[in-house]
Amino acid sequence: MSIRKHLCALGAGAALLTGATAVQAFPERPINLVVPFNAGGGTDLLLRALAPHFAEAIDGDVFVSNTAGGSGTVAAGALAGQRPDGYQLGYWSITVSTIQPQVREAPYGIDSWTPICSVAASPTLFFVNADSPFETIEDVVAAVEENPGQYLYGSSGPGAITHLTMVAAFSGLGVLDKVRHLPFQGSGPALQGMAAGTIQFFGDTELLMASGDFRPLLVFNDTRLESFPDVPTAAEAGIEAPLNELYLWGGLFAPAGVDAQVTAQLSDACEQAVNSEGFQAFAARTNTVIDFKDAEEFDAFFRAQYEANGALIDAAGL
Repeated sequence: MSIRKHLCALGAGAALLTGATAVQAFPERPINLVVPFNAGGGTDLLLRALAPHFAEAIDGDVFVSNTAGGSGTVAAGALAGQRPDGYQLGYWSITVSTIQPQVREAPYGIDSWTPICSVAASPTLFFVNADSPFETIEDVVAAVEENPGQYLYGSSGPGAITHLTMVAAFSGLGVLDKVRHLPFQGSGPALQGMAAGTIQFFGDTELLMASGDFRPLLVFNDTRLESFPDVPTAAEAGIEAPLNELYLWGGLFAPAGVDAQVTAQLSDACEQAVNSEGFQAFAARTNTVIDFKDAEEFDAFFRAQYEANGALIDAAGL
């Protein structure tokens, strides 16, 4: 072998060794967990509860930062352009990751991310007031077909998960054109509108529904809920995929292109953090529904959700 070839071979071997060592040494500096909203909100509290357990599991330093604006798109857009080295992770919700980039001009999309893990997820429910004359979803369909334009459903805002829940229900049942949409500025005002009778139908998670005197008629889950065993799933009511499952979820994302071994390390650390006694206690105190998925599972779930929510967005005319 010539000296030149020998040196090239040594250089290539050194590069491979250096790359392997770099991966094995991960993390060599602090990891930033990005909250796309202001401090003090639900997402911020969740990530700050997770961070110390994540740091212990990854055996490195972890800090939480807040970048608010654009309903989460400012933070997501900034992170999408970062180097994919595993040191910058964002906690994106279903809205930030799958809805906002399909309803507005956002500097990121479905292929902008390396999904790391899901942390929490709650299926949404279609519900009415407890004293409503509607006992079943069939009652609702019959009423709106008989009185088109008379009934209103509410949401916490156009394009929100609450809006898409109602679109999924009425579109899947074939009566979306027979009901009207009244958006509110948040779920709180919408629930007040329900209690006052301003709107007749609303959709949100079990936690939000439990804050008032309401009756669930459908759950957008793959199985019935233990807490409401008599409430049918959307699929049982005849709503077909991809409209029959809808979740309010959140998880950690890194920019696209993170090394597979680093991704695995981050995903494993996330699992340990989610299962830690400290985070489990936080979840119990805050009624957070833990739903861990590893990197591979979360990637498949995220892509399916992106496609499903695209169909809902089209149905909603957004």
